[in-house]
This record gives sequence, C-alpha cells and structure tokens, in this order.
Amino acid sequence: MPDTIASLKAEVKALQQEITELKSHEAQLELIMAATGVGIWDWYVQTNETIFNERWANIIGYTLEELSPVSIDTWLKYAHPEDLKESERLLNDHWSGKTDYYICESRMKHKSGQWIWVYDTGRVIEWESKGVPKRMIGTHLDITELKNTQDLLKNANKELETLVRIDPLSRIANRRAYDERLISELSVARREDKTLSLLMIDIDHFKQYNDLYGHEQGDLVIQTIAKCIQSTLSRKTDFVARYGGEEFVVLLPFTTPHEAKTVCTKLLQAIIKLKIKHDYSQFNKTLTISIGVSSTQTSPENILTKADKALYAAKQNGRNQYHIAAY
Repeated sequence: MPDTIASLKAEVKALQQEITELKSHEAQLELIMAATGVGIWDWYVQTNETIFNERWANIIGYTLEELSPVSIDTWLKYAHPEDLKESERLLNDHWSGKTDYYICESRMKHKSGQWIWVYDTGRVIEWESKGVPKRMIGTHLDITELKNTQDLLKNANKELETLVRIDPLSRIANRRAYDERLISELSVARREDKTLSLLMIDIDHFKQYNDLYGHEQGDLVIQTIAKCIQSTLSRKTDFVARYGGEEFVVLLPFTTPHEAKTVCTKLLQAIIKLKIKHDYSQFNKTLTISIGVSSTQTSPENILTKADKALYAAKQNGRNQYHIAAY
C-alpha cells in the first residue's frame, strides 16, 4: 500500500510538472503572438468549424465579438474574390502532399473598406485519411506596409529603368535604348520578311554653330531638333534617339527606301521651317540637317554602317539633303 501511494504521488507530481511546463509554453506563445501581431486560426476542415484569436479579427479592423459567431465562412466573407482561386490551389497542393505547408499572400477587406494584404500560413495537424484533412492550424500576419513598400520600390525601379534609357539633354531615347530597339526591330523585320529603314541624322555645321553662338545655345538647338524630329514622325512605331553629340537615329519599321524618302523630305522641311539662325549655313543662313538612309533586315552593324556612309555622302554632296544607301 505505501508503494502504491508513493507511486500515485510521483505521478501527480509529474502531471503537475507537465501542467506547469504547458502553462509556461502557453504564456510564451501568448507573448510571441502579442509581440509579432500574429493572428491565429484553427480550422476543422470537414465541419467548417473555425476558431480565431482576437488578433486575427483585429487585423481586419474588428473585435472577435463583432465577428462572432465565426466559421470558415467568416474568412471567405472578407477574403478578396480574386485571391480565392489561388488560395484553393495552394490548399489542395498541401493536402495532396505536394507542399509541407500552406503559404499564401492574399487580400482581405478591412472594416474601413480598404483591402489589406495578409501573409497566410498553415499546416494540417490531423488527417481523416490520406489526402483528406481533418484539422489545420495557421497564422495571419498583416503585410500591407511591406506590400506597399514593395510597390513603391517596383515603381521607383521602373522609373529608374526609364531614366537610364532617356538622354538627359534632349529628353528622347538615348543610345542604349536605341541599341535595344534596333535588335528588336531587326528581329521582327526578318521574321515578317519586311524592311527596316534607319535614318542617321546630323546637324549641319554644328561645331561652327557652337563656336558662333555658344554651347548653351547649342544645347538648346539639340533639344529643339530632337523635339522637331519626334513630332514630325507620324507613326507610333517610329522611333527616334539621340545617338551622340549632334547625331540622331530614326528607326522606321516596315518601311521601304521609297517610303523612307517621304519621311526624309518631311524632316528636312520641318527643320528649315524652324528658321534657326546659323550664319555659317549656305542655306539662307538657316540651320539644316543631313540624313543618311539604310533600308534592310541584316545585322545591326551592317544597317548602321550603311546609314553612316550614306550620311557622309549627303554631306559631301552639299548638305541639307538625304542620301539612300545602295544594296
């Protein structure tokens, strides 16, 4: 009998110790949840019975009492309809054993009417049978601020990406953007068996213009010419970039040499109409441009070289004109 009593006392003591440790773990868990702002959900999948903690309700702007009685329909009611399909897919992946955890970023409707972002994680802890979940436990964490920051960074990166392709002086595309566009347009031209025309444009006697009127006025002329070229091009697919110094390039997709001539004529006339004074010019003391044209679907190097040689020919022939490269 004494041995039995002693054994019972030992069992009671051990049970008390386990209860003490359990309470300690529960207290630690409560502290962690309070510190991290994590919402907890406990879902009996087959019955739809669901238990949420107070923080889960607070994340979407409510008290738990305001949402009671709660079930899985409570979550469905406040979840964004567009995110439910992805959530269901991720749940099925977890239930079928494809993933160890259910992890989903989704939106929920806040009491204020705004959509907030929630990092939703969970795991099945009891199974009815293989592939059939009985009980899942998981967490909700408000990541709205993080998502907003990510969006700001994404937009900032887009703006930066745009800026690195813009010439700071002329405010049109720069040489880097031109190089990328040329490769793309040539690829399309070859695939569609069409001709790409490239116009190499140079401001006539620009060095002398800078010497006569100063570099500040020269910068203004570059800006004016860039704007004029851009506004003269009639199609959205036409592309203009500053190639360097006083040189510009224009890409005319699906354009034959004959069609390129029409564009060149318009550009020459548009620049003359600006009536920019240039005492070194032999054309009524007015600033002009020269244009070299290359029309092909060959390599970037070939089409540019041909256009450059055609530009040189236009200058040698007296400037204020265009020259078409021979093929």
